[in-house]
Amino acid sequence: MQIGSKVYWRKSSGEVIFITPEIESPYAKETTKEDDMGFYPQLKGYDPAQLEMLQLTYQQYLEDFQHAKSYIVNPETGKMEFVYVDTKPEPQAPLADQVSELRTRQDSTEAAMLALMDTTTTT
Repeated sequence: MQIGSKVYWRKSSGEVIFITPEIESPYAKETTKEDDMGFYPQLKGYDPAQLEMLQLTYQQYLEDFQHAKSYIVNPETGKMEFVYVDTKPEPQAPLADQVSELRTRQDSTEAAMLALMDTTTTT
């Protein structure tokens, strides 16, 4: 079984408090927020009402975590945002989301170009 990381973050600011490790084991089992808060020393002492948890899929945002110099969870959207090395300093959407958006734009542009070519060659 593969279990992705959990990102624990402060509701008020989006500050990431702790990220649990990923687990790949036939004996792995899902844990609750309460389980994690009792087990991980990094979470002890926090009021559970002040923390939110974002469950990631196995290896979700793996490259983003490797290349980012910092990250937060946007408190309004509940989604991860990353600040990458050698880029603008404000948080951005994960790289995979940016690539997906660029592919969609490219497909639209190519379709528009083909439509334009069809109208110019038929006249």
